[in-house]
Amino acid sequence: MLLALALALAVPAAPVQAVAEECPAPKVVHPRYPLDLARANKTGLVLVGARFDDCGRILETRVDKSSGRKLFDQSALESVAKYVLSAEQRGKGADGWVQVPVKFGGFRNVEARKIPWPRSHRKPVYLPDEQAIPFDSIAGFQDAKVTNDDDVLQNPYGMSRDAAGQIMRTGMYLDRKDPDVFWLTYIIQPPFPASPTEPMGASVTAAVARYRLVEEAGVPVVRLGLLCERPADECERLREFLFDGLPFAKARRG
Repeated sequence: MLLALALALAVPAAPVQAVAEECPAPKVVHPRYPLDLARANKTGLVLVGARFDDCGRILETRVDKSSGRKLFDQSALESVAKYVLSAEQRGKGADGWVQVPVKFGGFRNVEARKIPWPRSHRKPVYLPDEQAIPFDSIAGFQDAKVTNDDDVLQNPYGMSRDAAGQIMRTGMYLDRKDPDVFWLTYIIQPPFPASPTEPMGASVTAAVARYRLVEEAGVPVVRLGLLCERPADECERLREFLFDGLPFAKARRG
């Protein structure tokens, strides 16, 4: 046994084969929106210079163009430092550096309050509104500023994502003048870009619904009007969905 052990130890070890490094998958980390600036609805753009290695990992960052706000600049540097660039993104660089735009804005990161929907209309009847919405377009609705946008209410339906990566979200707002009128916006947001050097697409308000709370013959009624700028079949599906009632005020049956 000892002889076998000695012979085994005398055999030269096989050369160690170098193992090629496996690069991590490309990754984009979206920046933290500083809370104070989000509450103040401040926006900004930072151009971050990033030095990368052969796998696209970020080795060093710098501010090539400041947003003018230190909190935005710092948050942008922190997020880009966690990127892993794809081969295509690395190909756009020069001398191992690439410039990354980081945008702040478009999202309101503030605490929303509960929708002040009256108890009298927790189980209403939903009917089409005979009073037309007084706007020819969604742009006209937005220009009129009929909602109290500073009073941020909870999102009644949350967010969803379709197969193409588009994000659908809603927002609910109080009418500035009539406490018995609520407005719902239906917003389509494009997918986040695969490349950190690509600009973020703009969100589109695709539809606006008006909820007018009334009482008819002693019955709580919600008169619902819809202004929709999507294909006809999509608008009809949205209309049917809305007439099922809000999550906290489902339509009365029977």
